[in-house]
Amino acid sequence: MSADESIYLPQDLDDEPIETLVNYYGLTKEAANRVKEIMRNEQVQWNEAAALSGLLTAAQIEEVIQRIALAHGSPTSGVIETALRRSSGRQVVKVEGPQVKPGPQLVFAHDPYNERSEKIRALRTELLLLSDASAMILAIVGSGPAEGRSLLAAELAIAFGQLGRRTLLVDADMRKPCQHLLFQTSNTFGLAQSIEGPNRGAMCRVAGLPSTSLLTAGTSSSNPLELLSDQRFERLIDTWRKQFEFIIIDTPPVGRFADGLNVAALAGRVLVVSRSVSTSFKDLKEMLRRLALTRSQVLGAIINDF
Repeated sequence: MSADESIYLPQDLDDEPIETLVNYYGLTKEAANRVKEIMRNEQVQWNEAAALSGLLTAAQIEEVIQRIALAHGSPTSGVIETALRRSSGRQVVKVEGPQVKPGPQLVFAHDPYNERSEKIRALRTELLLLSDASAMILAIVGSGPAEGRSLLAAELAIAFGQLGRRTLLVDADMRKPCQHLLFQTSNTFGLAQSIEGPNRGAMCRVAGLPSTSLLTAGTSSSNPLELLSDQRFERLIDTWRKQFEFIIIDTPPVGRFADGLNVAALAGRVLVVSRSVSTSFKDLKEMLRRLALTRSQVLGAIINDF
C-alpha cells in the first residue's frame, strides 16, 4: 500500500480537520504532524489519531467534526467520505430495510451539548482506544431491569455511527425488547427471524447515520434462550464480524435470564451497566461471578444515574 492510500481522507478533507485543530485549538505544527503520523502508521482516521495522541479531548474532536460537517452543508458529508475509503477488508453492507429515526429519549442524537452526551462521547473515545483491527462486538449487560442498558446501547451505536464507523445495533432482549421503541419502528421482523432463516430487509437504516444499522429483536414462538444458543446465531455473529466494525448488543437482565450470558460468551467483550439507586452490590457481585464463567472480557462498568 502506498503512502497516499494509507490515508482514508482525500487530500482536501485530510488537511481540513488538521487545519481546524491548529486554528481552533492552537495545535502546534509538531503536534499536527504527530496526528498525521499516527494516521499513517496505525491506518486510522484523523479523529481516532487525535484521540490516540492524547492531545485533544473527546469534546474537542466532536466539535471539529461538527464544524467540518457544517462547512460542507451536511451533518455527515466528511464522515461518509471517510467511511467509504476505509480499507478494513470488511464487506460493504447495503441495508435495504426501512429507515428509522432516533426517538426523543435518545438525548445523544438530539442534544450534543447535554451532560449525558459528553459522557457518551468520553466512553466512545475510551472504547476506540481499546479497539483493534478486528470488529469490536460488545454485549451491554446488567443484573436487573430498568438499569439503562437499552438506552446506553442505542446511544453508543449512534456515537460510533457519527464517526462514520460501520456499526450494527442488535436487540437481543427478546423478553422485553426496547430498541424498536427507541427508534420509533415496529418489531415484526428482527433478530429472531434472522436466526430462524436469513430475512432480507430485517435490518433498518438509521436516518442521518448511513454507517449505522439497527436489528430489532423481532417476534418468535421459540424460547429466546434456545434461539440465542443456536449455532445459527453464532454463524450470524461471524457474518456481522465481516461487515461491521462495531456491533453493540442489548441483552435482558442477567439476574433473571441466562440469555445475556450466552450473548456475552459469543461477543467476547462486555460492558456492565448498573443503576446507582437500585442495583444492589449483592446482585452485581453475583452477575460478575456468572460472567466470569463465560470468559468474556469486561471492558468496564457504567454506574447509571440518569
